[in-house]
Amino acid sequence: MVPGGAILSPLNPSFYSWRQSPLSPSQWHRLALSNECMWFSRPKDLHSLFICTLITLKPPIHRPTLTSAASLAWQILRFQVPELAADATCTEDGAVYMQYLTPQSQVEVDAWADRTSHFETGREVLDFKELRANVLLKKRGHDSDQTFLLLYSQTREGKDDLVENVQVMLYADHQVTDGTGLKILLGKYLFLLASALQKPAGIQQDEVKWSESYKNLSTPWIQHMNDNQVTSGPEYEETVTRNQDIILNKLKLNPGLPLSQNTQNTRPASQETHFITLSQVNTSAILQAIKNVLGPSSNITHLCHAAMVLALLRACPPSSSSSSSPAAQTLYFPCWLNGRRYLKSTPTCPSPKANYIPICLSFAPIIFTNLTELALSSTASRDEIRKKLIKACCMATKQYIGIRERKSMLPECVNLFEDIGRMMLLTKKQKPPDSTEPPSKDDIKTSQRSPKTAEPFLLSDGLTEQYISHSYPPSTSSTTLPSPPTLTVRTIHVAAHAERNLIVRMSSWRGSTTISGEWRGEDYEEGVVVRFLGDVVGIMGVIVEGG
Repeated sequence: MVPGGAILSPLNPSFYSWRQSPLSPSQWHRLALSNECMWFSRPKDLHSLFICTLITLKPPIHRPTLTSAASLAWQILRFQVPELAADATCTEDGAVYMQYLTPQSQVEVDAWADRTSHFETGREVLDFKELRANVLLKKRGHDSDQTFLLLYSQTREGKDDLVENVQVMLYADHQVTDGTGLKILLGKYLFLLASALQKPAGIQQDEVKWSESYKNLSTPWIQHMNDNQVTSGPEYEETVTRNQDIILNKLKLNPGLPLSQNTQNTRPASQETHFITLSQVNTSAILQAIKNVLGPSSNITHLCHAAMVLALLRACPPSSSSSSSPAAQTLYFPCWLNGRRYLKSTPTCPSPKANYIPICLSFAPIIFTNLTELALSSTASRDEIRKKLIKACCMATKQYIGIRERKSMLPECVNLFEDIGRMMLLTKKQKPPDSTEPPSKDDIKTSQRSPKTAEPFLLSDGLTEQYISHSYPPSTSSTTLPSPPTLTVRTIHVAAHAERNLIVRMSSWRGSTTISGEWRGEDYEEGVVVRFLGDVVGIMGVIVEGG
């Protein structure tokens, strides 16, 4: 389906199989699937995904041992997940392909590992922003690589050779994975690292046949869909058309947070993050209040989404002059769903919720109506906030339940996303090169018509423990006494590079909940975002009676 045009023929999953290139036996390619087409057309600096963790090693180990094990684990992960070294290309007719070049020697792999990993030490624990800046600095000049690994070990006072605390940051290009896939990759890497530390001789490089690494290329998700996924027919076409209208038309009508109007563009082109972590006690109190006040059908995602709506309407109240307009009374939020729940086990992917699968996302709208009834003033009382929070949360719960009850969720976005990708690519090709000439009157008029606000959207990452264990090797239910863990995972933080919209991310780890924001520095004043996130968290807490 071309946006604004006709529906295409039914999907054919076999079109997306990996195939050996007739030009080179070491090259493999497949047609890019769904979201992969959109990411290919977006600026490279917006592809970035980051996940970092603080791990503790027991007992502390010598730095050379850690460095050797970390490097070995990185190469083995590269063998197990060849997509770490895949890339995307485009043909003259606009078709996007994923491609993979099989390494022919250990020398090639060593060169890849040298480019895509860095190990260093220091006295202080670094924050997320410092780690990210370090990664971007070290990978500069190698933007074609899809991944990068940074290990930063904290030295112990007077014992510079022994390492106990290590920060690990993994970067990945959104072209080859999504947020869930990134967590799966980190979990796999930590498992391999623990294995290499416990049994240094257990994994040998000379046992790896790099020329056969193509056999580990993951089968695209469209070939693992369960039997409920619909790829043609009236219901399919109706959903495709609805999604098209919402993505291309409805979302742009949403109210939003004020964008920076710095016409001189002196604000640095930076990516910013801000994390707010609720303690286990506060998280437990909120979870219990949700159950008591809203009932078993509601959860913390629904509450967070409702709180974000109230915070948005407080920051940008509905216009009284347009209060009677249905469009002005409706908010459409994109809900990006982890599509792995709609897959089935196959011989090539026995555990689709745990195996690495490239981008597997679907889309559904979350719709809030009657906005004036939800609007909050800056002086709203706690009782008023709580009443409107419950009302908004009931709306969110109804929307999320409707999504959960739908059987088919994955195929309906394939044609739309691929065609949007082609449109973006065509626009990019037609765009003239940068000019030093002053802007024309038409350019100035276009700039004046550009949006002054952009709505935030929520990404609910759920329980991180689904993909990353608290310790490695992970504990099992074996009756034999388990060996003590080699490494313990203390913290997890995730962020992506944002475009115009503020990304509000919620995740859970070790019983605590983190609400974070990701935004582009030139788009928002930092204080605006920090206050907004604080308002979201504060409104969520109102659900707790007397809290």
